[in-house]
Amino acid sequence: MVEAISDFPFEGKETLDVGTGSGILGLYAATQGAIVTVSDIDDTAVRRVEKVAQLLRVTIRTVVSDLFSKINGQFDVIIFNPPYLPSTAIEDTTIDGGRKGRVLTEKFLRFLPRHLKKDGTAFLLLSSLNDPASLIRYHPEFSFIVAKRRTFFFEELQVLQLTFRNSTSQ
Repeated sequence: MVEAISDFPFEGKETLDVGTGSGILGLYAATQGAIVTVSDIDDTAVRRVEKVAQLLRVTIRTVVSDLFSKINGQFDVIIFNPPYLPSTAIEDTTIDGGRKGRVLTEKFLRFLPRHLKKDGTAFLLLSSLNDPASLIRYHPEFSFIVAKRRTFFFEELQVLQLTFRNSTSQ
């Protein structure tokens, strides 16, 4: 994901890193001049990211939130690297993605239009295990392009770059 966003012009962009985990994506954007909010459902993860931000001497805003539940406003850029492995039960919230590995991704896409500015960009990591084509079909309000892909022995990871198809989509 970092490779996929490395050429993106973050300077001055209001950026949200949803489900930040280690914080690497939001922290990277902050080092590139973005105005960053990171969120995660795990309070401990959020506190760790705050400490790393201090060490890096970058300013970030942190929010403990289940996806967009505590997020207000709209952003120029939204980044989401979801738990995507298909699972029958979500035991490890960092990797288990539920049915087809898409439970959180589907919820993210449902609420994304409320939080992404009309001329904004979102980055979403998906696996070939998630059937990206069907997700794309269910969200005609967005244009999807593959920003980066990497093939492993049992799957292909894709970072999709999403933008609204037109300004009347919101």
